[in-house]
Order: sequence, then structure tokens, then C-alpha cells
Amino acid sequence: MYFDRLPAVWINIGFFPNKIIAQDTVSESTFYQEALVNTMALYHQSFGNQSALYNGSIYGEYLFRFIGGHPFFDSPDPVAGSVLYDGIMYDSIFMRYDEIRDILVINSQANRIQLFSEKVEYFRLFNSNFLRLVKDSLTNNLVSTGFYNLLYKGKISLLKKQIKTIREVITTTELQHFADTKDYYFIKSDDGIYPIRNKKDLFKFFGGKKKEMQQFIRANHLNFRKDRQNTLTKATAYYDILKK
Repeated sequence: MYFDRLPAVWINIGFFPNKIIAQDTVSESTFYQEALVNTMALYHQSFGNQSALYNGSIYGEYLFRFIGGHPFFDSPDPVAGSVLYDGIMYDSIFMRYDEIRDILVINSQANRIQLFSEKVEYFRLFNSNFLRLVKDSLTNNLVSTGFYNLLYKGKISLLKKQIKTIREVITTTELQHFADTKDYYFIKSDDGIYPIRNKKDLFKFFGGKKKEMQQFIRANHLNFRKDRQNTLTKATAYYDILKK
């Protein structure tokens, strides 16, 4: 799974010293990466719009406007991103992530193409990394099969699932549409995936490190209720360090 090959996500977690990673000089790995990039460029130049990336179905735009919110992650406008699709990595692809339908949409000349979700292993958009996870007997705590935002990756990982739904409001003159958002957070470790719905769930996961984690949260003025994503991201990263 591509999840296991993603680089660790390092963040500034306050008073704890940051890791320092030295850069290697020119090495075999550098030549390998350059060769890989050149090979990919040649592939895309040769196949163009006939490549596997453009074999999805035509995306159907919404036939109404949204009074509040929109269906897409971060912005309704397509921006350049990258996607690992059917085993091939594509860079600088203009795309949008529709969070209502939970699908990735790319631009192809005059058309907008909806990619087959089961072939999308990973994509990066707005500096955020998304993985496709399947809900089964081993991952039953996930809210659904779909794309999850990888907020932190180390020995443990923090995942976010943002689900948008359409809410209709009937007024005296029209039917109005709103895009409502609900966020779900999960911590993934070697022994499973744990939903984090509240502070109780969070400290239950911390277990024997609860006291140290409480001190860290207070010292960094983190607030689970008012700033949930930032609090969970920094707390997960610090707990990961404590466990090493």
C-alpha cells in the first residue's frame, strides 16, 4: 500500500526540538530519481491524452448553485496537483476533489473527467496528502471507504475524513442549496485504527503517557474544542516522539 511508502510528515510541535535531516550529496539515489522523472516525462509525451489517466467518465457538474459552501476540498477552482493512478504517478495535473461525491476530478481540454476511485491510490492537492482507504473487517472504525487526509505520518498516523452533504432549504421564492461539512479524525497504529471523537478518546489512546500529553497540551496552549485539527496534529506528533 502506498500509505507505507509516504515520507513522514514533520511539523513544529512547540518546545520540542525539531529533527535535523542532513542532505546527501549526489548519489545513486539521485541518479535514480532523475532517471525516473525522465522516464515519466517520456511516457506522458508519448501517450498524451490516451494514457490511463484520461480513461475515467465525464464529470457531471451540479445543476444548481450553492448559497453556502461548495462541494470541493479547499477551493472550487482546479489547481495543479499530483495523483498516483493505476500504478502511475502523474504530476502537475489540474484537478479538484469533490467531497460530496468523494471523487477526484481532472481537467482534460474541454472536458472534466471523473477518475475511477478504486484506481486512485494517492493524490496531493493544496499541500495535503490523500489516501484511499477501504473499510473492511480490519478497518471497521473508518467512517466509510474513501479518501482520507493524512495530517501526520510517523510510527502512528493521524487521518481526517471530511464529509460534505447537500442541505436543501425551501424559501417562499426558491429552493436553496448549502454544502454542510462534518469532520472525522482517526489515529492509525500497528494494532488498529481509532476514532478520535473527543478529548476522552484522545487521552484513552495516550494511555500510560496521558500525564506527559496533558502537560504538552497545556504548555502549547492547545484547545481540542476550538482548534481540533491543530491540536490533534501536534499532539499525535509529540506522542509519536515519546513512544520512540
